Amino acid sequence: MRFPYVRILAAVAVAICLGAGAQAQDKVQREVNVHENVRLLIMAPRADLPPEIRKQYEDFLPLFEEVLKESTTDETDACALTIRVSADMKEVGAAKTQRPLARVSAFRRNSRQEFMATFILYSYLSAGPVNKEETEHFLKKQILDCAICNSGN
Repeated sequence: MRFPYVRILAAVAVAICLGAGAQAQDKVQREVNVHENVRLLIMAPRADLPPEIRKQYEDFLPLFEEVLKESTTDETDACALTIRVSADMKEVGAAKTQRPLARVSAFRRNSRQEFMATFILYSYLSAGPVNKEETEHFLKKQILDCAICNSGN
């Protein structure tokens, strides 16, 4: 009767080990203080990403940093905001076209929530890299509007 439980525990242990190994590979490439108590952590791209995906991610980072600076203001110490951005890719459509992704997560000090979203770095409107307006729309709607500080209440 205990044999199924052993299998379940072994599967959980393997999943935990694999998850811990994947998280250990994330390395901060650069840390930017955008404003007072607003930090941006830029994660290094994984080594297994294709060079063209890595380049598109690297080209996107200055735009993302600029939009983040324009979209945020100084925060109090209780509302400190940390935003992390990392590279990934997604195969889209029947042709399995590789598109670069930015995985963005945000959390505030003393908060139990973390807000995560993915942003395809390819604009289907212009058939090229995303522009400033698309990036700003993504950042505000998917991250900043969700991560509003409630400590002042």
